[in-house]
Amino acid sequence: MQIREHLNHGLVFRGPGIDYGFAYPWHSANRTIRYEAAFGFSYLEGRGIGAGNIHTVPARLTYLFHAAGDSKLRYGPFALGEYQYALYPDLQSGYSFWFTHYSLGGELNYDLNVGKTSLSIRLRSTLFGYISRPPVYRDAYFFDLGVGYAFEFLHRNLQFGSWNRYNQSDLEIRWQPRAGSRIAWAYTMRYAGYYDAPRLTMLDQAIKIIMLPKRKRHE
Repeated sequence: MQIREHLNHGLVFRGPGIDYGFAYPWHSANRTIRYEAAFGFSYLEGRGIGAGNIHTVPARLTYLFHAAGDSKLRYGPFALGEYQYALYPDLQSGYSFWFTHYSLGGELNYDLNVGKTSLSIRLRSTLFGYISRPPVYRDAYFFDLGVGYAFEFLHRNLQFGSWNRYNQSDLEIRWQPRAGSRIAWAYTMRYAGYYDAPRLTMLDQAIKIIMLPKRKRHE
């Protein structure tokens, strides 16, 4: 993960992290509804200075239509709530930095088979929503790291915006070695940007290990 936070002197912090997530889909003949959630932590460094970032997605709800005449193509809207919460203790003492957004967006999926393996390409991007960022000026001496205060901060001063103010997009390429396999792999790249000053840019690249449920056998 890489973060450039202009509220934090514009320094670039980067480092490894780990996320856990789950998804549950409901399928019908020509549409799919999917619920997802995720939680993760990244340890970051910049110029030898340590930092941490917590990433939480309590809910992403997606409604996909299957394209007429092409069962491999699916598209539709999603609703998303996402939190990024960072601490730079060596630079900013106990001050926290966050990027919260509640967004509506669009998703495009395409599935294809290559021999006995299957590939799935997914592209998602927010269109508009409400964003919360830290205020530019804060008290220089007082802060609180309690859970209650952090939860309050994450929802402070929510403002409406679209691509002119922010965007969160991600690309996923998923590979399943063979039909019926319960393990799949994916490469993901996730971008988030807040464009009003002070700007924020985040880029997260990951390898996913996906554990699929057992298929039900029909007599």
